[in-house]
Amino acid sequence: MLLAIGLFGCNQDPAPTEAENTAPATQPAVNEGFLNLFEEVNVVKMHLFGTNQVEPKVEDYPYAGKPIGEADLKFLSPDLQPNEVGSVYACYRTENNGFFILRVPGKYASSDLALAKWDTNANQLIKVMDLAMLQCDEGMCHQQDAWLTDLDDDRSLELVIRKQVNDNGKISNEEFTVLAQQPPGSFTKAPENLATLAPATSYVFQK
Repeated sequence: MLLAIGLFGCNQDPAPTEAENTAPATQPAVNEGFLNLFEEVNVVKMHLFGTNQVEPKVEDYPYAGKPIGEADLKFLSPDLQPNEVGSVYACYRTENNGFFILRVPGKYASSDLALAKWDTNANQLIKVMDLAMLQCDEGMCHQQDAWLTDLDDDRSLELVIRKQVNDNGKISNEEFTVLAQQPPGSFTKAPENLATLAPATSYVFQK
């Protein structure tokens, strides 16, 4: 009875205006088809590295991934969209932590890796940070490798980042950083007692 009064009583809400009728619908929730593009992995120590191949094959490169089609691009934030350089590929999602790894356009091709997290408010994958890249020009290569790992076995992931410039065999601009996961999915510089669990000698660039 109350429901009938609410719907059909004298004090009905006014009819929607033309603007309200043409308002865009709420963006649909992420579907299983999109999630299933990403292979689920249980991370112990995962080495992430870029590629200089324009179209890498799965048997040669573990982050070749599956292409994200046009219908699913609505699930990617603007900074994860394909561009004139290349497409975006779904690689992995981490068990328990909810991180997503994608192959994204770099300088010349879809050669870089990015880390993303699902944002329920935006209903999209939002980029957390750039993970890995390899860009070479006339013998000079800029390389960044990353490792997702659980250094202290607390089920929260750490991120080790290593960078260098290789100019025809001469190494410069080296950086080695250990980051700790913070809620709700960001990373900040790890405290010293945690960073010491990641000796640089155990994190070697992919060649």
